[in-house]
Amino acid sequence: MFRYLLIVGFACSALADETLSGRIVGGLQAGGGQFPFQASLRNLRNVHTCGAVIIGDRWLLTAAHCTIGRQAYELRAVLGSIDRTNGGESYNFAQIIEHPDFNQVTLENDIALLRTAYKIEMNSMVQPIRISETFTSAAEIGTICGWGATSYGSMTSVMLQYMEVRTLNNEECRLRHSLLNRSKVHDSSICTYSRIGQGTCMGDSGSALIVNGALEGLVSWGVPCAAGMPDVYTRVASHRAWVLRTTGL
Repeated sequence: MFRYLLIVGFACSALADETLSGRIVGGLQAGGGQFPFQASLRNLRNVHTCGAVIIGDRWLLTAAHCTIGRQAYELRAVLGSIDRTNGGESYNFAQIIEHPDFNQVTLENDIALLRTAYKIEMNSMVQPIRISETFTSAAEIGTICGWGATSYGSMTSVMLQYMEVRTLNNEECRLRHSLLNRSKVHDSSICTYSRIGQGTCMGDSGSALIVNGALEGLVSWGVPCAAGMPDVYTRVASHRAWVLRTTGL
């Protein structure tokens, strides 16, 4: 009897303590130029805070929760290096545009545009990625990349990491999450899962999910880290019209 109550109490406590992580665990080190669209978003102290993705010669995408409450001068992007501590070109921002319907509580429409102060110089290490035009179905193989922590509670990775994941339909994604978090899987979300010990972690927010060579998602939230729950992304195709209208791309 006491053992049964202890297990239930522990489960309820774990559920109550679930936190949404801005969050690659169990990945591989990327090669130079392998993901030329991936950028490191830095604060005024040059600390990596989130990922961002190049979509044009003046524009990047990231998660809105990475930029909310920040002024453009407080952030910059480092492009063209897989080493977070060395190399790359730094770009300041002239403008941050969060999605007008971004909800900080539910993380719906968790997407933001970053306009650089001057034109990005493209080369073999710095290239934009095309935005997906269609909704990716379940059971597709995708790739995620980022400088997030490689285990819960650790520092962000020095070298860019990547791994393959499988997409889930949203209903399965909701069922795999707790009752507390199911409402945060929106129609404009896309989910992935690999296995326990593989997934996104702190510092991966705003980084790319690539499917069939196109930008399908931006890391939004998850239960930290690689704990057996699906990772949740903002589905970029859901916001394609807003992105194109706002940027003129």
